[in-house]
Amino acid sequence: MKISRNWLQTFFDKPLPQAAELAELFTFHSFEVEGMESLGDDDILDIKVLPDRAHYCLSHAGVALEVSVLTGQTLKQNRIPPAPTSSIETSPEVRIEATNFCRRYMARCAEIGEVKSSNPHAKVMLESIGERAINSVVDATNITMFDMGQPLHAFDADEVKGAIVVRAARKDEKILLLDSSKGPGVEVSLLATDHVIADDMGPIAIAGVKGGKRAGVSSKTKRLIIESASFDPTAVRRTATRLGLRSESSKRYENEITREMTAPGMDSVCAVIAHNIPATRFGPLVDVYPKKAVQTTIEFDPATIEGRLGTKVPLAEAKKILECMGIIVTEEKHAWRLMIPFDRLDLTIPEDITEEVGRMYGYEHVKGVLPPKTDHAAAVLPTFYISEKIKNILAEDGFSEVSLYSLVAKGEVEAAYPLAKDKAFARANLVDGMMDCIQKNSLNAELFGLDAVNVLEVGHIFGKSGERTVLAIGVAQIKKVKGMKSRQILDEAIESLAVLGQNLAQKAKVIEKGIYAVAEIDLTEFLKSYALPANASYKGLNNPPISNNKFAKFSQYPFIVRDIAVFAPESTSAEAVWQAAETGINRAGATDMLARHSLFDTFKKDGKVSHAYRMVFQSMNRTLTDDEVKKVMDSVYSEMAAKSWEVR
Repeated sequence: MKISRNWLQTFFDKPLPQAAELAELFTFHSFEVEGMESLGDDDILDIKVLPDRAHYCLSHAGVALEVSVLTGQTLKQNRIPPAPTSSIETSPEVRIEATNFCRRYMARCAEIGEVKSSNPHAKVMLESIGERAINSVVDATNITMFDMGQPLHAFDADEVKGAIVVRAARKDEKILLLDSSKGPGVEVSLLATDHVIADDMGPIAIAGVKGGKRAGVSSKTKRLIIESASFDPTAVRRTATRLGLRSESSKRYENEITREMTAPGMDSVCAVIAHNIPATRFGPLVDVYPKKAVQTTIEFDPATIEGRLGTKVPLAEAKKILECMGIIVTEEKHAWRLMIPFDRLDLTIPEDITEEVGRMYGYEHVKGVLPPKTDHAAAVLPTFYISEKIKNILAEDGFSEVSLYSLVAKGEVEAAYPLAKDKAFARANLVDGMMDCIQKNSLNAELFGLDAVNVLEVGHIFGKSGERTVLAIGVAQIKKVKGMKSRQILDEAIESLAVLGQNLAQKAKVIEKGIYAVAEIDLTEFLKSYALPANASYKGLNNPPISNNKFAKFSQYPFIVRDIAVFAPESTSAEAVWQAAETGINRAGATDMLARHSLFDTFKKDGKVSHAYRMVFQSMNRTLTDDEVKKVMDSVYSEMAAKSWEVR
C-alpha cells in the first residue's frame, strides 16, 4: 500500500520524522517497506501490509496509529468535521436478505444539485498514491477509504427503483459494471454464491466488489444514495477472484473490517462530500445492524511478558504501549483486563498482546538464548519411522528420493480455486507423476552420466474414499546391460522391503512402458498395523553423511552428444587418448562447451587398443548448433590424425 507522508502529517500537529526515518521505524516494528519515492514536496512509502493487520493498517489512519506509538506523538483530535445533520426527510428503504453475508448496511440520501469536477487538493491526494481523481462524489468515497480503511459507494438515487436489497445473486443473473481506467464496463454473469446490492429491477452492484453502471454516479446525477457496509470477507474474496475484479474495496473487505467502522466511514464521507459540494443537503441515516459486534476482552498476566519474550520489559512501558494502541487497561490483583478496540481483530489471545508489546518495544532488545537441553528422547512416530526405513532400504539399492506435485491436471478431488489448469486436482495416484518423472529424467541421462534412473517417493494420494499413504518406485534402465532390465530391478527393489516383515510385493501395482517401469504400493494399512520394535529410535534414520557438494549453476539449454572411438598402439593409455581429444577441443575454443566426458568402451585387437569416449556439449547462454559441434569434432579428429591414430 502506498502511503503519503503529507497525508500522514494531517493526523499530527507536530512535524513527522523524514521519510527515511519513518521507513526505518516501520521496518523494525511494523511493516516491510518495499519502496520510497519523492513527489515534489511529498514522500511516498510503499509498505507491505500483511493480512494479520490489514483490517486496520490498509489506511492512513491505521499507519498513523503505528507512527503515534513509535514516535510518541499524539494523534490529532477532531481532525474531520462532524457529519452534516439532516435537512431533508428523504431516506432509502433497506433490506438485508443475506444476513450471513451482510453484517451491517448503512445508507443515506443526499441532494447535491450537480456533480462537480475534482478539486485540486483531492486530485493531489489521490494521485500521490497512484489513484486517479474522477469527480467530487467518487473522490470523496475514495479519499475516505484510503484515509480510514472503510470502503464506500454512492448510487444515483434517481436510477434506483424501489428498496435497496442485499441478497444472493440469482444464477445467470447479469450486471453491466461501471467503466474503469482499463476501459468501458463489461457485463458479467453471476452465480448463486455471489452477492449483490439490488433494487426492484435487479443488481446495481456486486456487493463489496464493483458497482453497476445503471445506478453509477455521472455528470447528470443530482441525488445520491450513499452506502457504507460490512460484508463477509470470504464471500467477497471468492467472487472477486472468480470474476478477476480485485479492487481496493474488495482488498479491504476480504481482509475483514470491523462492522463498527461502518458508521465512522459514513460520517466521514458525508463530511467530505459536504466540503466538496457545500450546497448538499442530507437525509436521515438508515442503519440496518442485525447482529452487533462484541468488543473483545482479554485477561492478561503481565508477568508472562518476560517469559515469552525472553527479555524484561518494564510494566509501565508495556502498559503505555498498549494504551497508545487504543487498548483500555484495567489493573486487577494479578492480571490486567484489556478492552481491545473493535478494529484490532488480530488481538484475541494473551499471546497476541505479548507480541504487540514486543514489536513496539523493539525486538532488538530480545537477546538470543538457546533453550536448555532435554534428557528425554523424542517419541518415535510409527508412520515416520517406517517411511524413513523404506527410503533407507531403497537408497542402499541405488534409489534417489523425489517429491512430486500434489496438485495435478486430473483426479477425484478438485480444488475450488486452482492456481492453474494443470494443478486443478489433488493427485489420485503416484504412478502418473512417477512415470513422467523417470521419462523426463531419462532425457538428461547422458548429461548426468547415468546408466539408469532409479527414484522413489513416499507420498499421499487423495480420492473419494479419503487420503492414503503410498510408495511409488520408478526405474528406467537406459543403458543396455546383460541381465539388467527395468522390471527386474523394480522387482528386486520391492523384494528388498521384505525385511520389514510383510510381503509388499503382493500389493504392488506395476506399469511398464518400454524401458520404463513403475510400481505403486499402498502403505496405509501396513502403517496402521506396523508394530514398532522395542529399540526403535530415530538414530540412523535419514542421516546421510555430510556432503561437500556445492550448488553450481546449470544450463537450461539443450545438449549435444558425440562419441569418438580411436585405434591406437596397444601401449596407448585411455588417458593419452583423452588428452589428445582435449587438446583438439581447446584448439577449437570450445573448452567451456564441454559439459562432461566419459570412457565407455575399451578393447584390444591385432596389437592395437580401442578407447571410446562419449562427450556431452552444452552452452550456458545459447542453444548449440550441429555446425558448431562439427567444427569442434573436426579439430579433435585432426589431433588424432596428427598422432597417426585411426578414428573408427
